[in-house]
Amino acid sequence: LQGYNAQKASFSRTIHVKQIGHALLRLDKFDEDYLITIPALHIEGLIYGTPFVELNDKTYIVSSTGYISKIDYSGKGWIGGKKNSFTATMYQEGREKESLYSVEGQWSNSFTMYKGSKKSGAGADSIHPEAITPLQYPSPEHLSVWEAKRRWAPVVQAIRKGDMDTTNHEKSLIENEQRDMRKKEAAKGVEWQRWFFVKQQNDPLFDRLAKPIGEKIEAEKTGGIWRFDANHARQYISQIPEMQQAHVLERAGLM
Repeated sequence: LQGYNAQKASFSRTIHVKQIGHALLRLDKFDEDYLITIPALHIEGLIYGTPFVELNDKTYIVSSTGYISKIDYSGKGWIGGKKNSFTATMYQEGREKESLYSVEGQWSNSFTMYKGSKKSGAGADSIHPEAITPLQYPSPEHLSVWEAKRRWAPVVQAIRKGDMDTTNHEKSLIENEQRDMRKKEAAKGVEWQRWFFVKQQNDPLFDRLAKPIGEKIEAEKTGGIWRFDANHARQYISQIPEMQQAHVLERAGLM
């Protein structure tokens, strides 16, 4: 599984975020590829001081086998509804009105799956998600200096303490450091080399999978088309301290 995205935020009664990008999933065992689009989102509960993320609009999962899943998101309105609600259908390309499976419920709670459309009521099966497993991270010295968890740790610690002066100071250090790096690169006429991704001019696989749903790649809004490259990644990982390499290799799926 690989992917990338950029965000474009706007404010109209609340914060709206449009996500530009996509993910690709490859199943070598079955010789199948999947395109996964990314949902837009907005922040609910700002007025009441209890903000939470609500997904908007719709996303698709398109398979090279000819099947498509369409997922529509909705939330709690002024009158009714439940937060994090969604409906989904799976159908064969070109036969959107002939649902093979339908799903309805909350992506953060329970949902029900039907064979065919929901109206048929055939084979209804309720799904209850398992408890969320907490993320496990190694100690900071085993993380690369480029790991966000390590680099932003002073900012996170200051926020948790409620120390806004230190938060602003540590955040500014990171931002100014990045600005200085960009200036030096521009002066030398070079571009920052990504560790895990390489830029491509086009992607026939994306074009083929995106065609049935009319999805556009919008490379100009994400600085290019980016794809994971294992050999490229190993080359850069070999340059960091040995004690940090194992964790980076594992996260990159190279072990």
